[in-house]
Amino acid sequence: MSSPASSQPKKPKSILKKPTAAPPTTPAPAAPAVAISPFPIEEHTPSPAKPSARDAAVQQALIIQQQQALEDEIQDAILELAKFPLVTNTANPSDSDATTTTASTTFSAENPSPTDASRFRHLIRPFQPGDFEDLITERNTLGRCGYALCPSPKTSLGPRGGTYKLVGWGRPDFSIVPRKELERWCSPRCARRAMYVKVQLQETAAWERAAAPSVKIDLLDEPKAEKEEAPIATPATAENEGQGEEDKERKAARDARDLALERGDPTEAPSTKQIQLTIREKRVTTTVQEPSLAKDKEDHLILDGYKTKFDGKVKAPMKGINVTEAALDALESLTGV
Repeated sequence: MSSPASSQPKKPKSILKKPTAAPPTTPAPAAPAVAISPFPIEEHTPSPAKPSARDAAVQQALIIQQQQALEDEIQDAILELAKFPLVTNTANPSDSDATTTTASTTFSAENPSPTDASRFRHLIRPFQPGDFEDLITERNTLGRCGYALCPSPKTSLGPRGGTYKLVGWGRPDFSIVPRKELERWCSPRCARRAMYVKVQLQETAAWERAAAPSVKIDLLDEPKAEKEEAPIATPATAENEGQGEEDKERKAARDARDLALERGDPTEAPSTKQIQLTIREKRVTTTVQEPSLAKDKEDHLILDGYKTKFDGKVKAPMKGINVTEAALDALESLTGV
């Protein structure tokens, strides 16, 4: 009979290795120091998503709508300015008797109404030169002067006449002007007023300069601002003003002298450079001789240094024989005389 110890199963043997003592840990080497750049490092930002076709179409439609709105505003301004001026005269009570007497102030192109002038400046700001020409054409269609602040009708030269007109005949300002140009205004003065405004308008379209500061429009006959009070004159200020005037004159003279030198004009001031000249008489080494003819006596054939030559086919006469005598002998032999 076997013993109970031998009947018990044996404990399985582990196949894993027994753990050994952990090796001594060594400190990890320190990471090298990174140099800090003085320039800021931009963080990477993802690119925005590409707009869709619908978004691009909507944006373009809004731009076109804005342009059309500005064009409509300009057209409305043309129609409104075509009826200008709105105020031609006003009645002001007199200082002597405000209840019975009134003094009437008549406005004209030279002295327009302040309200009309202010409204004109406001409406004309988005205009281009082409829009201003449209305004002139619209006013001429209504029979008015092309200048918006002029209450007079335009000039009418009648059905007769040519395409051009003589203006200022017999005067220094004589000119030949197209007939249509004369019929746009009531007078040359209004033409100058209108052109004075036109040259201040910008060529850029109104929607391209929407964010730009407003254009300031000045009128030709606009009353000037009141002059500022003059500073009190002192000896120092008078001396500075005198010195400034001298500097301006000196600079103007220097500029004029440089311009004359550049163009090659003779200078008015005499030259300070002196040159010594010695005048000596030419010595004659030969004796004086009276003029005589050349030996060949053919000087009469020389013209401006060129001697006339005869045709080479003609045989030269023999030496010692006179040409005239030889011709006579030949003639006698032929006639038998």
